[in-house]
Amino acid sequence: MHGVSLFLQVALTCVLVTVCTLSVQLAFLAWVRVSRKCPSVKRAVLADSELPHVLVQLPVCNEGALALRVAAAAGRLDWPADRLTIQLLDDGDGANHEALAAQMLGVVPAGIDFQILRRGVRTGFKAGNLAFGLNHSNAPYVAVFDADFVPSADFLRRTVPALVADNGLAFVQARWGHANRDANWLTRVQGLLLDAHFAVEQEARFSAGMPISFNGTAGVWSRAAIESGGGWSGDTLTEDLDLSMRCVMKGWRAAMLPEIVVPGELPQTAAAWRAQQARWTKGHAQVARKLLPSVWTSTMPLWKKAAMSLQMCQFAFYTLAFMSAVISLTLMYMGVATIAGVALLGLVVTMLGLGTSIGYLYLGQRVLERQHEPKFFASLLLAVVFPSGLILANTRATFEAFFSTRMDFNRTTRAGEVYAGGWRGGPELIAGLLLPAFAFAESNWSALFFFFAVSGLVSIGFMGAANRSRQPVRQPITPGE
Repeated sequence: MHGVSLFLQVALTCVLVTVCTLSVQLAFLAWVRVSRKCPSVKRAVLADSELPHVLVQLPVCNEGALALRVAAAAGRLDWPADRLTIQLLDDGDGANHEALAAQMLGVVPAGIDFQILRRGVRTGFKAGNLAFGLNHSNAPYVAVFDADFVPSADFLRRTVPALVADNGLAFVQARWGHANRDANWLTRVQGLLLDAHFAVEQEARFSAGMPISFNGTAGVWSRAAIESGGGWSGDTLTEDLDLSMRCVMKGWRAAMLPEIVVPGELPQTAAAWRAQQARWTKGHAQVARKLLPSVWTSTMPLWKKAAMSLQMCQFAFYTLAFMSAVISLTLMYMGVATIAGVALLGLVVTMLGLGTSIGYLYLGQRVLERQHEPKFFASLLLAVVFPSGLILANTRATFEAFFSTRMDFNRTTRAGEVYAGGWRGGPELIAGLLLPAFAFAESNWSALFFFFAVSGLVSIGFMGAANRSRQPVRQPITPGE
């Protein structure tokens, strides 16, 4: 066999084995979720006079009415006013700050310590904003809500006592709800994906005693854990995962509170969702690059190192899928017959990946008793198809994480906004339309993979190309600016 083709097939085998490992992890988490109940979390019984001081941080950036809504929700939190501080951390344009401050008058009830803070620079993005707010308070517990989330009035009553009862907890995380879940097919798909993340993955990790990550919002932190872990850092785009993993290495634990649901808003356009997912993928890759060496040189047990590594490296699926496609297409172009063992491995990994993905998503809906809702099966199918359309964008984001120092924080667009970046869906449409030209006819084992890849690329590309920019929300910054 030609040396180049042998090298490519060995490389393809390595890629497929790695994809198989990620699929097995997903199956393992699903098994844990089915076989174990999410453990109950102890909560301290406290009289009002014993309740601690809590800081509620609301990081916003040109959020408009959403900033008013989240501030109003924070003002309704049931907590003694003399032990509650609310910070609206405005990282938006200076021209909007005065108007926002004026609109806030009367939103938060009198008697509550409500602060509107603006640092004037965007260094470190959300992490820098949160760290800035911490410098203006000494509260021992810190709740964080993004602008598009609306906590219920009893949120602090149900979360803070868990941190008080267990001083080994770094944070407690509530489950996300989805206020606009039924807006369109894309939001239905996102609902399924996020439901599975919280109801299956996060709960399984918690049940098994594995590290879990803060999800950036709808949670409460112990300030001692934030400081012990090194504080919020803006050198990655996923400051939540970064701090969570650093706290794990310091011996801290975390807890899921799945019975508490905080509704938020889902991106309603393909361009907005793609930008959000690319940011999360790039952030995960940055965290892996930053922390994996420290994880593996630490004295933690091997199982914890492996669990943390797999959690941080979930981003790799898209790059691995891209590499698998490129290698397979190259072998097809060369006219090389795939080794029987490699072809069989490809078929097994493809079927395993598809089966575990569908089972994982279905379990998330079954846990939440949503499997009988209208349009469920169509949404389940699209929840496999649509993520396949992110292969190009997320692969690009991964390479940027490892080979570029530039940071582009693409804030998730809200209703009425459209992402103002240059990527319009053209690359997905081109790739999706060219792949079938020879891929399906050339390789039986990869036909199923290419079917979903093509369907996803064309879907996301078409929806992305149909968008038109009205409000710029791309906020690039180079570290150090």
